[in-house]
Amino acid sequence: MKFIQTLILTLLCACLVYFGFIYVSQFDQVKKTTSPQEAKEKENDTALAAEETRSTKKTETTHSSLKGNKKAMDVILFNQMDAPKLYNGCEVTSLAMLLHYSGYEHITKNALANEIKRVPLNYENGLKGDPHDGFVGDMENGPGLGVYHEPIYQLAKKYVGNQAVDLTGKPVKKAIYQSLEKGYPVWVITTSTFAKTDNIETWNTPNGKIDISFNMHSVVITGYDKDHVYLNNPYGEKNQKVDREQFEDSWKQMGSQAIIIKA
Repeated sequence: MKFIQTLILTLLCACLVYFGFIYVSQFDQVKKTTSPQEAKEKENDTALAAEETRSTKKTETTHSSLKGNKKAMDVILFNQMDAPKLYNGCEVTSLAMLLHYSGYEHITKNALANEIKRVPLNYENGLKGDPHDGFVGDMENGPGLGVYHEPIYQLAKKYVGNQAVDLTGKPVKKAIYQSLEKGYPVWVITTSTFAKTDNIETWNTPNGKIDISFNMHSVVITGYDKDHVYLNNPYGEKNQKVDREQFEDSWKQMGSQAIIIKA
């Protein structure tokens, strides 16, 4: 009986040794199979992925960085009061400057005034015109309000197609300062004082309630530095220097409206 127990124990030990040898052999074979070529390929893949990550971060940093200034560009100045005058026509006058800078020198402020969509200042049912739909009121002599970015953008596209880019709603850094550093003047809506205004009214329009201001004003931004922005004011001043922080506040108050032409 003792002999049988000893024999069984010996067989079990032999089996354990045999299967242990097989496992170690297979493990060694796997190690030989995956190295050195596959190990080297894996190392290369890891290095490539790391390089792509570094490259992506570098590109994102480059695209998002700003020099912090842009010398005022030589954009032609058009005065909205020059005959034939456009008493309320700052938006189309500023667009004419933008188009001229982009090579469309034959387009006048009055030609644009004739083409821009218009809506009444007052409807018979008591509603007010919506500047998102078209120029509100009488542009030439008044009374009138103005027009927002949508009709101006559509008018610009009639001449330049997809070169017109509506950046309305983008952060000021992207909409204005990055555009300037790329060499694009920027059409904007601000206020006549280039600072926030308390002159705000709420109108009932066919599209619902909107806040408007008769102090709204459109200009072309031509450059900037740490403390100032430079703009062509269709009231008759070229590269006018205004306080940057106050301008940004007024621009945001008027809806962060901005259009460029990528000529």
